[in-house]
Amino acid sequence: MSGQSIQMPQNNSVANLAMDVPGPQDKLFHDFVRVQAKNTPSGFRVPRFVSLKYGTSNGRTGPSRGHPVAWRYKRKGLPMIVVAETELWRKVRDVNGDESWMDRRLLTGKKMVLARTEIILHAKPRSDSKRRAIALKGALLELHTCENGRWCLVSSPGGNMAGYVPKTLLWGAQTL
Repeated sequence: MSGQSIQMPQNNSVANLAMDVPGPQDKLFHDFVRVQAKNTPSGFRVPRFVSLKYGTSNGRTGPSRGHPVAWRYKRKGLPMIVVAETELWRKVRDVNGDESWMDRRLLTGKKMVLARTEIILHAKPRSDSKRRAIALKGALLELHTCENGRWCLVSSPGGNMAGYVPKTLLWGAQTL
């Protein structure tokens, strides 16, 4: 499952994202300190979703290259939550709830989500509409829009499949 795991460099243990993505019944978020955009170095509110810009990115124990690597993320596009920031660094929380500091250049504002379970992509934002595709649990999808707060239009990163999915089945689509 190369490209779909999080690795801890210290002891080489691996967390399998396809298995560790919280299911629809799991609580998603807690303990956020909210900061308005006008009060942050980036000019964006905290918390907010971002995604990894590169296929390998290091999360550190503190906001400098002098701090040791806590997590090595190996999945371009993986959604993360910015929970704090400095001018050059962002403290992020991953899908498993682990936090680390990342250089801001490793992150992008591109909206990506993870499937929380196996999901059906529908032609329209209704469960009785035509089925277009199935995405497996842990699948990484690009988020385009969410309608009526209930259904989201997503596509595969290459754009070869697209459809509507209930918002509750996606990690990264929620309002923070």
